[in-house]
Amino acid sequence: MATLDEAIEKGRRKRRLMAIGFSVSILALLIIYFGWLFLTKGYSFTVKPAEAAQTQRFAVNSGIGFFIDNKYYAVGSGGLVAVSADKYQTKEVQVNDNSPSTIEVELEPKPAKVTITTEPGANDIVWSVNGEQRETASTFEDEFAPGTYTVSASHPAYEPASVAIEALIDGKVEEQIRLTPISGTISINSSPAGASVTLDGEEVGSTPVTVAKVGGDYPVVVNYPGYEPVTDTVSLTVRNKEPKRNYRLQPVQATVNVSVSPKGGALLVNGAPAKNPISVDANKEHVIRYEKAGYIKQSRTIKLGPAENQQLAFNLDPEMGDVAFTANEPSDVYINGQKQGVTPLRTKLQALPSEVEFRKTGYRTVKQEFQPSSERLVNVKAEMLRAFDARRKEGKPLFVSTLGIEMNRLSPKKFTMGSPVNEPSRGRNEHQVKVDFSRDVWISRHEITEAQFAAFKGSGSKTKMPVTNVSWDEAALFTNWLSEQEGLQPFYKISNGKVVGTDAGSRGYRLPTEAEWEYIAKINRRADSTIYVWGSQDHLRDKQGNFADESEKGQQTFILRGYNDGFAGKAPVGSFKAERGGFFDLDGNVKEWVHDSYTLNPPDLDRVYTDYLGAARGNGNVVKGASYKTGRLKNIRASVRDGESASAEDIGFRIARYHE
Repeated sequence: MATLDEAIEKGRRKRRLMAIGFSVSILALLIIYFGWLFLTKGYSFTVKPAEAAQTQRFAVNSGIGFFIDNKYYAVGSGGLVAVSADKYQTKEVQVNDNSPSTIEVELEPKPAKVTITTEPGANDIVWSVNGEQRETASTFEDEFAPGTYTVSASHPAYEPASVAIEALIDGKVEEQIRLTPISGTISINSSPAGASVTLDGEEVGSTPVTVAKVGGDYPVVVNYPGYEPVTDTVSLTVRNKEPKRNYRLQPVQATVNVSVSPKGGALLVNGAPAKNPISVDANKEHVIRYEKAGYIKQSRTIKLGPAENQQLAFNLDPEMGDVAFTANEPSDVYINGQKQGVTPLRTKLQALPSEVEFRKTGYRTVKQEFQPSSERLVNVKAEMLRAFDARRKEGKPLFVSTLGIEMNRLSPKKFTMGSPVNEPSRGRNEHQVKVDFSRDVWISRHEITEAQFAAFKGSGSKTKMPVTNVSWDEAALFTNWLSEQEGLQPFYKISNGKVVGTDAGSRGYRLPTEAEWEYIAKINRRADSTIYVWGSQDHLRDKQGNFADESEKGQQTFILRGYNDGFAGKAPVGSFKAERGGFFDLDGNVKEWVHDSYTLNPPDLDRVYTDYLGAARGNGNVVKGASYKTGRLKNIRASVRDGESASAEDIGFRIARYHE
């Protein structure tokens, strides 16, 4: 009985398993069906032209999909389909969700291969198709789209010829063009007449002579007794079927070998330059001359027979002349770098182009070029000027110009420096000070560069980056050095490398005062005082200046978000547009030392300070302007001022001096 129950239970389990299997199969079929329904998309392809559609073929190059006849079923987003047909070029079509349900494909026919030769064969044939020049070659080979064409062959030695061809789809064309040589005449004449003429290796008579020839290049040799032979090539071409030559024969030459002392002079024959040995016409007189600057020239007259050879020697004597040197101040006289004496000086010198320098301590060296003469006394005079007076006479400070420092002259007017109490983000140290100016001032357009400062230090830097990591005293020493080069009284009094005082009456170079700096930053050439160098608008224009832009993100706390100036650190001076007064980088790049001592004590607010140099004493010196590290708009205001006592990687300076 137990065995029967087990069999019945076993049968039930089997039927349950079969039912489950059947249900799973039905579910799988439903999944496949709905997957097909939702995941596939069909596209119909129409191939043109009709001839191509007759042999159309499709292939799936990429993506998941398949073709049934001309219908493409794509699984997913699409794929790359290749469409081809007999005698037509394969074309790839990208199918995606944006493609239409019916896709038209226009196939291009395969070109015909064309080969054209000539009879006879020739190099350098110019081939043209329908009047348009294609190439220069002995054989023409190309592929043509179906159609009718005219192919032409041109060559200087043959008449132009052409052939008409019909190019079929995926066809092959082989043609040959028969070339007809051109014919014409070659005429040869000479002076004197009667010279024998050999043409292409064959003697054809005596000049004048005319010979009939077909097109081509012909070597010509013309001979006449007692004259140099002439060799040439004459071309008989389509454009010139009657070439003519008229040769002026030259007598057989004679030779002159010349030795000279000193060397390096000019050898002339009948006044024209010549090379040694000299070739001259026989049986004629010739004047041969040798000359060199600073020496007395010599000449010889000769007459030689055909093929004769003669030796000549020229030994020149120095030409000497008297020269007198004078100056308005007793000065040392250096001639070609060697000291010769003190003015007034008279001496005898060789008649060569020379340079004299008049030198005197504290005066501008005067250089002049002169050339002594054996025929007269040469007077050389110099007007000696002190260095700065010489530069003023020339209208510009020449030494700073040699360093590339450009200066702008200003006539500042009375204004109130600092910021008004109602200016947004105003600092408590931005004292309002009434200032006026009694003297014009020169201020450098750019911040001083590393290369310019290196000239002072004697180092080799040549960059246009603004110099930084320079202390206020080092900047002042640089300005004194400029003054010394210009012959100006230095503005700063120095002791042990430190500034201990100033000479307010000096015209020497110095740092701009804070008043001068603010004048050019917010007053000069402006209708009204501005908050920023560019105006009073609280936003930066594109590429306004070098500030802490997006490149400083993560490097410091504050940056100007969304602003990019193209530089992560310092920028070469002049990289940004000048402000309206012609000054560069006033609002950015690096901060700038100015002359004034830094103090928090306000001056007398009712007093007008003329030629204001700032407080007599303070804690460090004033720094003006923003830098590539400035990341807050309020710190770019022209009235912002800081006090610093040490150099920094973002502090530089510019220079100034009084005009009078």
